[in-house]
Amino acid sequence: MQEVSAQGLADPLNHRVIAVEDGDFCEYGSWNLVFSDEFDDDSLNTDKWWRYYPYCDNQDQCMASRTHGWPDELQIFSDDNVILTGEGTVKLIAKKGPVRQWYSASSIYTSGMLHSRFKFGRGRFEIRCKVPKSTSSYLWPAFWLFGGNGACSEIDIMEILWTRSNQYHHALHRYNSTCNGNQASEGGTIGVTDLSEDFHIYRAEWDKWFVNFYVDDAILHRSCRMYDLLTRPVSSCQVPAGIYIQNQAFPAQDAEMSIIVDLALHKGLFATALGGPATIPDLPAEMEIDYIRVYQR
Repeated sequence: MQEVSAQGLADPLNHRVIAVEDGDFCEYGSWNLVFSDEFDDDSLNTDKWWRYYPYCDNQDQCMASRTHGWPDELQIFSDDNVILTGEGTVKLIAKKGPVRQWYSASSIYTSGMLHSRFKFGRGRFEIRCKVPKSTSSYLWPAFWLFGGNGACSEIDIMEILWTRSNQYHHALHRYNSTCNGNQASEGGTIGVTDLSEDFHIYRAEWDKWFVNFYVDDAILHRSCRMYDLLTRPVSSCQVPAGIYIQNQAFPAQDAEMSIIVDLALHKGLFATALGGPATIPDLPAEMEIDYIRVYQR
């Protein structure tokens, strides 16, 4: 195991053990708005967003660009399922329709997603949105960050993991050098009021030592970069000098990540991409977004 001084930018995935001096490990200072979309226009600002996953050589010309997660996800993402309302919101719509084809994928379900053209380092990431009503095990609305240098990092700021819409989920993930193998994860699900009944603000504040998860300004969870030698998370700002174990799921310190918001349809026992043997309930479903903002210190 390696040790490295906390004075440097030690990537937790490469430095499992870290030596730190005592001090206040919280970061302070005012937040400055560096990116926003209020969705006030009549059409989507395509200088800010893709409506697909731009992970192909030609961005949109491969299987994964429109079928992210296939076959565990049933939808094909379509530009037509991202709708500006003209009233300051955008809707991502999941629905059943005629069979669509995308490369080798065939599905009766389509949905919408947004992927930012810009990447961001540590900061405050916020969305105000209304998630769809979910009464079964298929809908998967999410607001998350993905990317990084070398091994990829992921921060799931808000997910309803194919369950009822009163179950809020947060998570951190780290991946291997090709970004397709999960190395470490940390997350949890918290029971809340039915989030589909109104708009709510979901945000994560990611700094060097902590990732704080909020719903409507109430902090629901703090993910910590370090554990003590008894594997207890170090959640206090004031940290004594010593040797600590780093959380392997914590984002790379120099990572820059894209913003992603999508409404996916998770596979289940009784539904397939071609519609049988059962139809997914709660469709059509809408995830309505008021704004997305990024702040940095």
